[in-house]
Amino acid sequence: MENPFKEIRLHKDKPTQEFSCQLLHRENDSVVLYYQVQSHARIKDIKIEKGSSTIAHYWTNRNYVLWKFKGVDHRLLGYLFHVCNKPEIGSTFVRYEDLELDIWFDPAGTAIVLDQDEVNDCCRRGLIDSRELALIEQQKRHILKNVTTIIQSIWTEDR
Repeated sequence: MENPFKEIRLHKDKPTQEFSCQLLHRENDSVVLYYQVQSHARIKDIKIEKGSSTIAHYWTNRNYVLWKFKGVDHRLLGYLFHVCNKPEIGSTFVRYEDLELDIWFDPAGTAIVLDQDEVNDCCRRGLIDSRELALIEQQKRHILKNVTTIIQSIWTEDR
């Protein structure tokens, strides 16, 4: 793989996940990575086929990660925002703590808030504290209000 890069996702109640990606673009406070989906997956009712691709955007100064999903036919499937904490970009990796809440936007812009039940469970178990819960809620409001502006501002290969 050209320009190998690792995505390291820390979880509150699951083992750490690592994914090998390809670095597409780097700036001082951000990276854009390419990942090809290795096996069939689901995001609630959204089917992600093996061979689909993700263009993932990470920033050190934002508390979310943005994935743009394309199907095997290169058609846009949608956008997935992961609310996160402590994003860090190194020379060959990006690492962040997943704060459980995700927001999916289909190509028409319809939003589906995902995993609120996981956030609530982690709060009950003391894995998410009140500061993190406030961050999650603030980021959810920010993403839902500003999704169009955020998506229009992301790096694309044709820029």
